[in-house]
Amino acid sequence: MSASLRRPPPKSAYQNALTVASWCALVGVTVSCVAWLLAPRWSALFALQQMQAYKQITGYTLVGLLSFDLSLALIKRRLVRGSSLRALQLAHRILGLTMLVLLVLHAGFAHAGFLHATFAVTMLVVVAGALLNLLPSHRLGSWGQWTTALHIGAGCLLAALAVMHLYFVYRYAG
Repeated sequence: MSASLRRPPPKSAYQNALTVASWCALVGVTVSCVAWLLAPRWSALFALQQMQAYKQITGYTLVGLLSFDLSLALIKRRLVRGSSLRALQLAHRILGLTMLVLLVLHAGFAHAGFLHATFAVTMLVVVAGALLNLLPSHRLGSWGQWTTALHIGAGCLLAALAVMHLYFVYRYAG
């Protein structure tokens, strides 16, 4: 039989889960960016964001998830079983989606300055990670390495921005 008539092998549940997570990430980024440009004012969310306890809970949850997510890269290097590695990869994707939603709940769309940069870097991290899953490595070529570097570098920048935000909040909040 010719090679053009052969069907590719069916995707595993893991591959399907990564694909679904990646498409959800791209849709989430698209919706977030459109909402960011339109700057909607949801009174219920705005009322929640005025409460100190809400700000602290969502903020510390974001920092905790980001810290754990970054630590997955270190944990991943020590794993030898493929199933454990796949589980961590899936956890990494789900944490990224969760942080995207939490950032919107924490900051809303009415932020300015520093939080705009944080929002943009978050979108960059999510899109780069989604592209790595959705596009086959033979299509990415050397761009795959650059996309991976961008994803990791922007993730580290995001962690630094989170620490700076904490510093600003406790240094200048009255």
